[in-house]
Amino acid sequence: MTAEAYMLNVEGKSIRITHPGKVMFPEKGYTKRDVVDYYLAVKEILLKINAGRPSVFVRYPQGAGGYSFFQKNVPAHHPGWMEIVRMGKHKLVDYLVINGIAGLIWFVQMHTLEFHVLNIRKPHWESPDLMVFDLDPPAGASFVEVRDFALEIKPVLEALGYRPFVKTSGKRGVHIVCPVLQKYTVHQVFKAAEDVAKKIIERFPRQATLELRKDKRASRFLVDIYRNRAFQTFSMPLGLRATPQAAVSMPLDWDELKALKNPFVFNIKTVPEYLRKKSVAWADMSAHATRLHVI
Repeated sequence: MTAEAYMLNVEGKSIRITHPGKVMFPEKGYTKRDVVDYYLAVKEILLKINAGRPSVFVRYPQGAGGYSFFQKNVPAHHPGWMEIVRMGKHKLVDYLVINGIAGLIWFVQMHTLEFHVLNIRKPHWESPDLMVFDLDPPAGASFVEVRDFALEIKPVLEALGYRPFVKTSGKRGVHIVCPVLQKYTVHQVFKAAEDVAKKIIERFPRQATLELRKDKRASRFLVDIYRNRAFQTFSMPLGLRATPQAAVSMPLDWDELKALKNPFVFNIKTVPEYLRKKSVAWADMSAHATRLHVI
């Protein structure tokens, strides 16, 4: 941590970055400055995908692999320029609304390595714009098995009228996300997702389940629809994950997923270069929003 603190001016805001040489990913040696530089490098496409979403964060004071804690509330000492929305089911929470990269970097300064977002977007806080399916693999399953299962269920979603988008979770899983018209309640979107999942299970009974308990899943994939419950989250697209590789939860087109064998090739160092050469399928996601198939 020999590097001195510096002032970062971004989007007209000044953020003091202390201990920029602090190692945040010990297995690779990536520092806090590397994390800041990553978000600056990907900000344009990250904001196209995530702007307007409430987010929560996971802080790692000693870096990846060390003690961590999940935090929903924006600290009381947050800068005045930060956009906050207060919402909650049983208890009100002050969520950070992603409206620029400066807010994320302020949290990076506070040793945040992961951001997770809700499936809602301003100004319609009570109406999701995404239906999320988190494919959680059974113990011992390879990423290739998860990938192949995602490819198998894509036609089920398309047959129901959805336009599915896909990303790596940043770990072993895969997330499939369907944009929906932002006019339905959380309950309606959840029930539609549940109906989709039941159709997937009917077609692939030996591969898919809605069972949350791991000891009852056997070798089946959990089709996790519970990310569609009120105030649930999923890993932010293009966000870092606190893995040894400093992996990224990477939006892909389906042909890229089909060819992908190792999700960790998308990481803090490779993704900025990737984005300089190729557009991301998720950038125009909202243009493909559809009606729910059960309404």
